[in-house]
Amino acid sequence: MGTHNIQEEIIMDIISRLPVKSLLRFKCVSEFWNTLISEPYFKKKHLKFHANNQNSQKLLFGQGINRNFYFLSSSLSPVHIVKDIQRLDSPTQLAIFKIHCCCDGLFFMEIWPGKPYRFLLWNPSTRESIILPHLEFSDEELYAYGLGYDSTTDDYKVVKIDINDQVDEILALKSGSWKRIHETSGRVDYYRRCEGECLAFVHGAFHWYGYSGGQIVVSLNISSEKYEIIPFLEISGLQISSEDELGVSVLGGMLCVYFSNEIIFNLWAMKIYGVKESWTNLFTIPTNGQHPTPMYRFSNGEVLLNDMKYSGRDVYRISDGSFGLSNRIWPLNSDDDIDGVMTYIGIVYTESLINPTLGH
Repeated sequence: MGTHNIQEEIIMDIISRLPVKSLLRFKCVSEFWNTLISEPYFKKKHLKFHANNQNSQKLLFGQGINRNFYFLSSSLSPVHIVKDIQRLDSPTQLAIFKIHCCCDGLFFMEIWPGKPYRFLLWNPSTRESIILPHLEFSDEELYAYGLGYDSTTDDYKVVKIDINDQVDEILALKSGSWKRIHETSGRVDYYRRCEGECLAFVHGAFHWYGYSGGQIVVSLNISSEKYEIIPFLEISGLQISSEDELGVSVLGGMLCVYFSNEIIFNLWAMKIYGVKESWTNLFTIPTNGQHPTPMYRFSNGEVLLNDMKYSGRDVYRISDGSFGLSNRIWPLNSDDDIDGVMTYIGIVYTESLINPTLGH
């Protein structure tokens, strides 16, 4: 933390509650405002306030035809509507192949064409972006990525998990290069079931599904780069088939697991991290052929679900019951289904001032 007088602290406390759009305007007013709002300490203060404010959450979708790619951002209203829709230009002239994950308002994306794979880190709130280095050790197509903040080094890191169990890699923004995670870091022999997923980041670690004589959740600590096994739920009569769709996510700061098939969707949360007995069923609902994945949990217990049957285009807000037009919040109506326009998976994020080029 920098040295600030009481007056500056009061000012920062007040303006940290403002949205990013207003603060970007303030930066143009004077050198004092520009310096204050650009400080890493202020950016973290602003992020902390808005990350814990349900009214500060946004919903981002990618849309486009071929290379004509753009984004739609909207406020995540406490009621069952999507409002204040804003169109954002793509941060690159290249095609966005996939939005892998998001952390603190930063989006980690894969851009096309071709190999070696290229990646982009983008803040849609400030429109700042940076092209990241390509992978150093492995160019496998079966992978999963995660993005997280390492508080011990004050740095953002990207991790790549190789589904074929060849080479896991990690990229620290400050270093600007990928490095291999060594096998001496406690890796266990198991089959990985996380292809294409966004690795769940909570309590300073990335998490994903695996199988080793039964279902397991594996974690990788972002600071120590050590692997561990998270105790999985054991419920009498609960059967998970090898054909079920499985996933790990973070909802309301809790590590969650979900599994579904053509009939039913189960969502469980570990209410006390690392304690097996704290696994709690949030809800079980019929799927009616949908392929849901959880996105966000509201303070009243309702959960946003992506229907992956249509590439995450449809989003529902559910607490119990089943899927239906009455609880679908996106698309807003049938007129939003435009032939030839691809809509990519929606992601909930917090607006922030974090600069992807520096991580501050």
